[in-house]
Amino acid sequence: MMNKLVLEANEILKKGGFDYAFCGGQALDMFLGYESRVHGDIDICAFWNDRDKIIQYMMAQGYKVFEMLGGGRAHPVTETSKPVGLKKNIFCCLEGCPLVKTYPVEEDGNCWMEFFHVGQTELDYIEFLFNEKTADVFEYSRNSEITLELEKAIRFCDGIPYLAPEMILIYKSTDTEREGYQQDFELAYKAMDDSQKTWLQNALKKEYPDGHKWLEEAGGLICR
Repeated sequence: MMNKLVLEANEILKKGGFDYAFCGGQALDMFLGYESRVHGDIDICAFWNDRDKIIQYMMAQGYKVFEMLGGGRAHPVTETSKPVGLKKNIFCCLEGCPLVKTYPVEEDGNCWMEFFHVGQTELDYIEFLFNEKTADVFEYSRNSEITLELEKAIRFCDGIPYLAPEMILIYKSTDTEREGYQQDFELAYKAMDDSQKTWLQNALKKEYPDGHKWLEEAGGLICR
């Protein structure tokens, strides 16, 4: 059975007129075909050329939109034409969302953010992570040399788009000690086909020329 929040989010997003795909743990579950663990929030892969449209649309749905600045600071977005930071994500939350609390920074109108890892139960929070693409290629945002054909990068489960597991894992590879990420790797890697595993191994080698723990573990997982 599809996750309730994924279904609700998809109902909203499919009317927005922009390209998107679920990513993070929810997307891995869509690939695996079952809920592998409890996930903290809804993460959406989107594209830079749709940024302003997404902000305007989410505001129209009643969400407050914040642009991350780094160091726990965020900028409340009110004008789509004036991005402040260079971060690759925005988050949208409804009033009273228990996952996040903001504290104003009086000097510049920005705010401090505090996140609470209590688990999302209502569709009161959606985070968008922006990426580049061409007509037929998806580009890994941290290294433009790592790409995947768009038709392979965006998959579908019951008509709902989600980011391919090999691309999700290269994103998660930056923080392997984060809760749940090692499990995500082990479950998804064993379920991927040979071409997906080869792509991920090559991407890890390119991103981490001095080695990465998941490269060392990949062979053992195949034998389990």
